[in-house]
Amino acid sequence: MNSFNFNRFSQALKCQFLVSRKSWIRLFGIYTLVLFVANLFWTRVQGFSYSIMETWPKEDLLRAYNQHVVQSVSFGIFFFCIAMLFGATSMFSQMKDTRKRSAYLLWPVSNMEKYIVSFLHAFVLMAILTVAAYMLADSLRVFVDLLTGRVIIWGIPKLFEPFGTNAVVEYWQTTWMGLAWVFYIHSLYIVGGTLFRRQQFLFTSGTIAVVVILLTMILNQIDWNSVDFKFITGTWDEKTNTYTQTFHPSFYIINSVVTLLIPIHYWISYKLFTRMQVINNKWLNV
Repeated sequence: MNSFNFNRFSQALKCQFLVSRKSWIRLFGIYTLVLFVANLFWTRVQGFSYSIMETWPKEDLLRAYNQHVVQSVSFGIFFFCIAMLFGATSMFSQMKDTRKRSAYLLWPVSNMEKYIVSFLHAFVLMAILTVAAYMLADSLRVFVDLLTGRVIIWGIPKLFEPFGTNAVVEYWQTTWMGLAWVFYIHSLYIVGGTLFRRQQFLFTSGTIAVVVILLTMILNQIDWNSVDFKFITGTWDEKTNTYTQTFHPSFYIINSVVTLLIPIHYWISYKLFTRMQVINNKWLNV
């Protein structure tokens, strides 16, 4: 069998979606409910009461309520990140019992196609579902605000503000660093989702936490005062009233290593998948 055939892959992708559509619909409902309740909390529970804000000048009311909406958007972005990590660890959640595992492994498509199908569901479909859930939750919150006579401030446009022209990053290095670490963490959860057979999200998070704690304990044994370690420095020019950042070689070395590890982690995840058997270790897929 060829390692990849686009027509066979597209049919497999469609089939996998149809088989799992009930799970995705249920997950969409749960995400929408969580985000809707969170939106109500940030706009109605925490902070000043709306009845008090109504006594303020209109500009102050709009500014204060807008801040509440911004807080709900911040929670939505945080929830999106957690959902993506959960999706990464649930790539092969359809293979938990022996019957489903056997059916998936005997699927008449190549291992590469099976892996890409699961990856697209866990990454692309999860991202679309989470964003759509936030949009619906924000629309429901606005509808409730309309019924109760509050000012109407949408959170959906604010969700995309970090990608707009007002958030243009002056230094491409900081953009590179942010994307590299985001995908690095995601790749770790991909490996965990492939390695662990049960409770993938909890075991992956716990393993990462233990490693971080141990690494921190080791690094604390080093006398950093005697090490001339500079990651990013900056200088302020009083004449031009500008701030200039300087990125030292250590910055490029560390982020280059992180960037190179991302495809390696995805490759490790794929190789672990190819080693899966119908009868595997109780806790690990090896």
